[in-house]
Amino acid sequence: MELKDYQLRALDQLRFFLDKCRSSDFAAAYRATLARTEAGQRAEGDKAADYARGGYTPVEGLEAETPYCCIRLPTGGGKTLLAAHAVKVAATEWMDRARVPVLWLVPSGAILNQTVDALKQPRHPYRRALEDAFGAVAVFDVDERRQIRPRDLIDKTVVIVATMQTFRVQNTGDRNVYRTDENLEDHFREASPAEGLEVEEEGPRRGQIKLSFANLLYRQRPLVILDEAHNFMTGLAGAVKQRLRPSAIIELTATPANRSNVISAATAAELKAAEMIKMPIHLSQHGSWQQAVNAAVMNRAWLEEIGARDPGRIRPIALYQAQAATEGAEATVDKLKQHLIDVERVPETAIAVATGDQRELDGVNLFDPDCAIEHVITVQALKEGWDCSFAYVFCSVAGMRSAGAVEQLLGRVLRMPFAKRRASEELNRAYAHVSEKSFNDAANGLTDTLTHMGFDESEARKAIIQTQQDELALEGGDAGPLYALPPQAPVMRLNERPSIGDWSLEAQGAVRMAEDGAGGVVLTVKADAPEAVQREVAAAIEPISPGAVEAVERFILQAQAARSPAERGVRFEVPRLHLMIQGELDLAEPESFIELAGWDPNDDPAKAELPAFTFEEVAEGYAFDIDGDRIVYRQLVGAIELALDEDTHWDAAALARFLDQTTRKAHTAQPVHAEYCRRVVDRLIDGRGMALAALVRGKYALRRAVIARVQQLRDQAAAQGVQLFLNGLGEPQAPDLHAFRFQPYRYSPDGRYEGRFRPAKHFYAAMGKLNGFEEECARAIDALDAVETWVRNGVTAPDNYSIPVGGGNFFPDMVAKLRDGRLLVLEPKGRVDEGDLEKERVGRRFAEASGGRLLFAMIRQNDSQGRDAAAQIRAALS
Repeated sequence: MELKDYQLRALDQLRFFLDKCRSSDFAAAYRATLARTEAGQRAEGDKAADYARGGYTPVEGLEAETPYCCIRLPTGGGKTLLAAHAVKVAATEWMDRARVPVLWLVPSGAILNQTVDALKQPRHPYRRALEDAFGAVAVFDVDERRQIRPRDLIDKTVVIVATMQTFRVQNTGDRNVYRTDENLEDHFREASPAEGLEVEEEGPRRGQIKLSFANLLYRQRPLVILDEAHNFMTGLAGAVKQRLRPSAIIELTATPANRSNVISAATAAELKAAEMIKMPIHLSQHGSWQQAVNAAVMNRAWLEEIGARDPGRIRPIALYQAQAATEGAEATVDKLKQHLIDVERVPETAIAVATGDQRELDGVNLFDPDCAIEHVITVQALKEGWDCSFAYVFCSVAGMRSAGAVEQLLGRVLRMPFAKRRASEELNRAYAHVSEKSFNDAANGLTDTLTHMGFDESEARKAIIQTQQDELALEGGDAGPLYALPPQAPVMRLNERPSIGDWSLEAQGAVRMAEDGAGGVVLTVKADAPEAVQREVAAAIEPISPGAVEAVERFILQAQAARSPAERGVRFEVPRLHLMIQGELDLAEPESFIELAGWDPNDDPAKAELPAFTFEEVAEGYAFDIDGDRIVYRQLVGAIELALDEDTHWDAAALARFLDQTTRKAHTAQPVHAEYCRRVVDRLIDGRGMALAALVRGKYALRRAVIARVQQLRDQAAAQGVQLFLNGLGEPQAPDLHAFRFQPYRYSPDGRYEGRFRPAKHFYAAMGKLNGFEEECARAIDALDAVETWVRNGVTAPDNYSIPVGGGNFFPDMVAKLRDGRLLVLEPKGRVDEGDLEKERVGRRFAEASGGRLLFAMIRQNDSQGRDAAAQIRAALS
């Protein structure tokens, strides 16, 4: 399952935070992570800084040992999938272990069962994320803890799923995980109370180590994942956290506590754009619970007709929240079910009751096309652990403010089927029917509920659409269709909804349709859809909408003039730098400059030194220093991976192989790098007298030292290569071979420009962000008669144009196609540093090699000649 942009951003923030935790205290790392979002260095939409209240909150009793952070995702955002991917980030960036123990804490038994089942399924996305990262994976319910072998914790990433309540106690004798269990004795063969383990306080084993599961976790220092468990951090006493002694804590929740260390926060708008949730919610207020139920039944039946024509064969399901069986309750589970049968004529086989006593959904696959269940009644049994994206209609007869279960029940109807927007707009929305005295009460209650589910209050209010009593929707009113479609064209009115299952996937994705309020359907095609797709749709609906083909052809002709050059199919290609290396002309990459310098880490034996790597034994175990970054490793007695004895395979050659496999870059030949790693190990052991056993224990610190040293040497070689290139080496050329092309449908700038400037010649309809001086340059380019079209270049490969330099790829801000066939590459700069000067020199050398086909200029805000941007650009053209 491909991760969404906001999920990738969250993992990037986690990676940054944990990396910073190595070289600074956790509070400073947290401040630096928030500064990334505030400075706009990540994709727009991250609201992490909005949830930072009072700075970093440390883990009580483990302030300097255990970093703690939180990722906020609204309901439906894919928290569990993200958690599975986060394990690898923590293992690599913080824990320094090839395979890691994970304690996965959830808030309830229902979610525990759901999580364990998913993690154990071989083809499930959660399981695949872990297996892709670690290979061998073992998953255990906490009740299966006796099945965990010591070897499992070495050979596999072991995931133990438990509820918060398993560990939350004042008296440890009240929980089995804190009691001695002789089945766990093998885990403590060489354990010592000096490790900080709890001991028996009475009985025949008084003073001896408790053979408890909590002690086992203490020795292993697991990564703790808090899945929707934000109360865990505040609800556990510091002593309990110390008993678990986690390596790190990662919380994922829709509703962070006041002191959660939020490092990334997605918005509901992002989830909707990523097609994860149904939005908006159509809220209908009714005067009685019977009216609300009737409207919900009709709503579901109406959606069923629409879903039957959807390629996904959507089977809409209605969820009913009944009143608790208390004195005077009118709409209890039994009464509601009987009402559905007697009054609404719903077959009993289509109704399922899910309460604490009645579990009629157990073992039922609601996604099965042959499943008969269409209505589910509950009080709060679906509060947690139940997930079916076919749930569309939520009906509460208990009152929006009368039951806390509303929050999670409503969340069941927000998930988008198959995480993909449907062609019928009616299937992209959720529906709520409530029996409240006033709409304001209902709307306010629903707004509060959405806010608790992780939506900003402003988002929550925008997400609710009021509908008239006993009507399904009223968006657009008499002025248009019930469901206002996006501004797309052409719009065609049909007497019936077409079945699109036989259309191409491109055509299915390009169509939007909805009822028109007059018994028909309006259909439109995305304006940016390829013309061939628009024609396919027109031909398919011509039999039920005569004139559709003619309308589409007319639209295509009319739209051509108003479209951007990209939409008109204008070809925009830019030559790329090529270099002659070892007699062959190759596309230039940052690595090419290293090849020009002829760098080989083994040419000079002294380069196998790690001057910043030091080692010493300390009370806790072993400490390694990497250029001031002090890493302390605690020896886990009895852990075979970290011990060097006759039972292990570690020797100098094995350590060198480990370094080679975990530090080599794609552009480095394996034999060359393997020899370098061998020399590193030999110099540390023979030249500096370090013990092999200590190096094995600190192999991850050694790994980071090798990565840092090799990068330092490569940077030096790259700088030398750039200088050789500027002096004429490499025979730079700009052939048509491998020319870069700006793709019509692949442009992805880092956020959109929202200012007042409206360019007439920009290649795309949308334009990337511009700062003040960049906008001045953009206006100057757009006004030049010599310019045919131009583009605001971004920084996201492979969608944007780049020029290689020693430190990586350089993405110039603007590229223009001139009417005479030449190309102009511009880089506006407010300040010019040494790195910018290298970009300028490489760009000019490239331009010279192009034979006049390409022009390059760095436009300075503070030009030494006092010229403005327009004057500098005109000078570049001449």
